Amino acid sequence: MTLLASGIASRRPLKIVTCSAAALGLALLIGASPIANREAIATTSVGVAARNADADLSSCGKNTGTALYGCVADVLNRFCYATGRGIPAATKQTFDGAIGRLRRAVNKVQALSALAQARSAIAGALQQARTTGRAEGGTADAGDFQAISALLSHAAQLIQAKG
Repeated sequence: MTLLASGIASRRPLKIVTCSAAALGLALLIGASPIANREAIATTSVGVAARNADADLSSCGKNTGTALYGCVADVLNRFCYATGRGIPAATKQTFDGAIGRLRRAVNKVQALSALAQARSAIAGALQQARTTGRAEGGTADAGDFQAISALLSHAAQLIQAKG
């Protein structure tokens, strides 16, 4: 009876609701998709290929170490060829070289370094696409390169967690 008189009982449900809301918000934040901004993924062939590759990356999560690096490299390699002429040849060549480095990686540092090289190539093409509308020598636009960047971020997160 003294609990009701002091007001503690009336504050306890409020505290439970607050903690539950915070836990739910944290769960949604952690479980969010790496490509949460669906506006960034265009309906072009490059955007569709990025969406498919992102789904394929999730299946690589059961691997660790060099098996993981090989799986991620396979997904990125299929993505690279699925884009067709969407990505400029010079960017695609650098991207493909980075995939080769990822395939040969023997530890997490080498794998993340290879992904950083791929990100650098995509960042350069994204910058050009933002200033001119399209990257020279390809059909991909800024939204497509943002989708590719998100794909590479997902790959890096996977390697950080499981590598």
